[in-house]
Amino acid sequence: MSGAVARSRATWAWLPAAALLAAAWLATFGPGPWADESVNDLHVYRTYAQLFHDGYLPFRDVGFEYPPLAAPLLWLAGLAGVGEEEPYRVAFALLMLAAAIVALVACGAIARRTGGSERRALLAFAALPLLAGAMVRTHFDPVPVALALCALAALLAGRAATGFALAGAGAMTKAFPLLVAVVALAWLLGRGEGRAAARGALALAVTLVALGTAWVALSPEGAWDAVAYHLDRPVQVESLPAVALYAADALGLAAAPEHVDSHRSDGLLHPAAGALAASTLALLLVALAATTALAARRPTPRALALAALTAIAAFATFGKVLSPQFLIWVAPLGALAAAWRLWGLAAAVAAALGLTLAEFPARYFDVVGREPLALVIVGARDLVLVAVVALALAALAREPRTCR
Repeated sequence: MSGAVARSRATWAWLPAAALLAAAWLATFGPGPWADESVNDLHVYRTYAQLFHDGYLPFRDVGFEYPPLAAPLLWLAGLAGVGEEEPYRVAFALLMLAAAIVALVACGAIARRTGGSERRALLAFAALPLLAGAMVRTHFDPVPVALALCALAALLAGRAATGFALAGAGAMTKAFPLLVAVVALAWLLGRGEGRAAARGALALAVTLVALGTAWVALSPEGAWDAVAYHLDRPVQVESLPAVALYAADALGLAAAPEHVDSHRSDGLLHPAAGALAASTLALLLVALAATTALAARRPTPRALALAALTAIAAFATFGKVLSPQFLIWVAPLGALAAAWRLWGLAAAVAAALGLTLAEFPARYFDVVGREPLALVIVGARDLVLVAVVALALAALAREPRTCR
């Protein structure tokens, strides 16, 4: 009887946290810095939704820079109405809240299956809107985060095929959930679970091929344009390469970078920009290689979750684009770090979110205008993210090499 009661409590443990998450979500519509949505992507999403509701198809009829499963999300919010701004704004916020609740439940399940405190994980995740502000409801990133966390939860429950399929679906919404599958494959092989790894790889391949084929079938040229869009983007003003350019300019070591309004973003042009972007890409590859290798040698459930979320944090940190909403990808690592009593890592993730809220959106155009305080905040945030990756790798390296 006691076991049944414990399972029942675990089943419904997420409900109070979901209520807190909804209350924090509502706070992003109220006063204060949490409600500031002066810079957001809703106007872009609503424009696409209008075109889709008018019968135009992404990639074939409309240039669309996101992966294919993002299009149904934008269309779905448009069911509330795309002719006016407010109905779409509210519908999109509710859709993202639903995704965030799914992510919250998955985060709690991951904590429970990895020896952490489910309660701490749930409460820490519920605080996300207060740390991130309105960007949690004005960008569609909560959906791929939810898919990535559900993939991890399924893998930890022994459902490899489901987990890999969810990671593939996440990758077709926004690329980063694919890293869950990469790390999980190494982890399963390291545990000697070759059959589970094969089933998972097959499920991932089927998911990617099915969705990718549909993507390309709409328009091969449009599909390639969506990929090239991101490859061609210049260094973005909030990224690590941009911070390096600003620092070199401030120290008199290089000429000031040139601002360029490109790819729906603010970028920088400079002779050294390509080399700096290549350097941070190299750091990303090193971090991903280290994470994957450690996952293969640490067969514990916590090692899988920690490795996958570390890989995602590295992907967010070391790219030539570091948009503020990327911090939503990193937030679950902080929540689970609290669950595992990795307090330094949890504090670093919270600090990165807090610094992002201090900069975006209120000081975003100060960053574009190169105001010193705004640049210092962005630079500090980026360095804290580097520390997040380093702390997470260190924690992963301390994981036992055998299951207890």
